[in-house]
Amino acid sequence: MTNDAELHPTLRPDYQIAERVRIQTEVFPQKFRELNEGGQLRNLLRGPRTLKGARMEQAPEVFTEQYLIEPVLHGLGYLNPATEEYQGEGPHFIRRPITYSKVEPKQPDYLLKNVAPSIICIVEAKAANREQMQGAKHDATEDIRRYLEEDTFCKYLRDIDQRYLVGIGTDGLRWTLWMKDLETGETLSECPKVDISPAVERAAIRNETIEGELPENDRRTTERNILADEFVPAFGAVNLLNHVESNFSD
Repeated sequence: MTNDAELHPTLRPDYQIAERVRIQTEVFPQKFRELNEGGQLRNLLRGPRTLKGARMEQAPEVFTEQYLIEPVLHGLGYLNPATEEYQGEGPHFIRRPITYSKVEPKQPDYLLKNVAPSIICIVEAKAANREQMQGAKHDATEDIRRYLEEDTFCKYLRDIDQRYLVGIGTDGLRWTLWMKDLETGETLSECPKVDISPAVERAAIRNETIEGELPENDRRTTERNILADEFVPAFGAVNLLNHVESNFSD
């Protein structure tokens, strides 16, 4: 039997998922182009500025969720229940869940459902550029840290036989995975932290939302490789359980 390592890169499952994510990363720059706000996107991708809601006609966090975070989640295999692809089963996301309202007054922005029986996975979302790879700005991951350290929330999950609590903090451009073994209490942070903004920037250059140069023979391979190397193996719906279990077994 042929294993994934022996397959041509384009036939590997993670590469195919990366291509679906790559297509979804085009939504964000396309929306900026539609609004004639290429300059604001350039500032987001090439500097520390945050999203200005007035120009986007939406709150910055809502805009980021709608045009970046949710499309990327969908590409990763957590389907949007409002789309035709969702057939009523399998991994999908729920916005603003109230599942744990009796034990936790503040609810996460998303609950990722039907990933694996042993996993509860929540997502905290912030506006673009509210989460840095380095530096002091970690708005999304601070919320995730609190959830994973909250004794009441974790005790409740232990009582309903969940083994792992997984938290994803993201501003759409940077994605951080945290995990907690509810049986032992061990918590692992930034496993990994991935910046997908280079893929978004290349998509923005390609559709002429922002200026920039790409190689003449560029065939979107670079974006797929960016996503397939670190992002999909950790965050993809089909990979998440194995990724979590392998980190705790090290």
